[in-house]
Amino acid sequence: MGGFCLPSVLLILFTIGMSSAHSCKPHQMVCPFGWESWGGSCYKLLEETMTWHEGRLKCQEMGGEVVLPSSFKENNYILSKSIGNCILINCNDLEIEGQWDCTPNNGGYMNWNGNEPSSVSWENCVVLKSSWSGKWNDAPCSHKCHVICKGEEVVATHFVKLKQWRLLASCLTGHTLREIPTSNVRACATVCHYDPRCRSFNVQHFGTGERICQLNNGTRYEADHIQFVKSEKHFTCIYGER
Repeated sequence: MGGFCLPSVLLILFTIGMSSAHSCKPHQMVCPFGWESWGGSCYKLLEETMTWHEGRLKCQEMGGEVVLPSSFKENNYILSKSIGNCILINCNDLEIEGQWDCTPNNGGYMNWNGNEPSSVSWENCVVLKSSWSGKWNDAPCSHKCHVICKGEEVVATHFVKLKQWRLLASCLTGHTLREIPTSNVRACATVCHYDPRCRSFNVQHFGTGERICQLNNGTRYEADHIQFVKSEKHFTCIYGER
């Protein structure tokens, strides 16, 4: 399993946008492992159903809060993640009956179904119902639904130094965790650094200006010779491992 190491790879790095460290942004926003990025925040679906109090505790343990949609678009995004008929949201009238405390503050957005909330004294929590096209309904806090936690993106306060990585003009196949657009090799290395599953990465350049960062769950030492391929004229790829 061969490859071309630095400095022979420098020309390729220049070609795909690494000619100057000043072209990099001062920091990069990433979501923790297992969370999905949308609209500048991170979301994680808890697949087991649970009560509102259980969901609130679970989300807080993970560094987030039970989701509360703050716009029509976010409400539809939450609806698209539904794997059941209801999703608990962070709104209740537990302290004062009829006064709905929606935390964190969502700017006043509400999406109640017609004739809801029903003002029944024992229905103190709120669910988003897929059978009602994402409309909200007050329900008992003991009612079990799915939960989506919402958290902030993690600030990667610095880009990692490329000298910490061995770079080869090759590509590892068959081990991809996920793919994301990238501006350059250093940005891809930074994302890999902050993802605990990532053990190596590829940056593929297709000649159209598009660059794809592939995070890998293995290294070239765990692959056979067929899975680790050299870059060709029609296929430019940089492989990185620590």
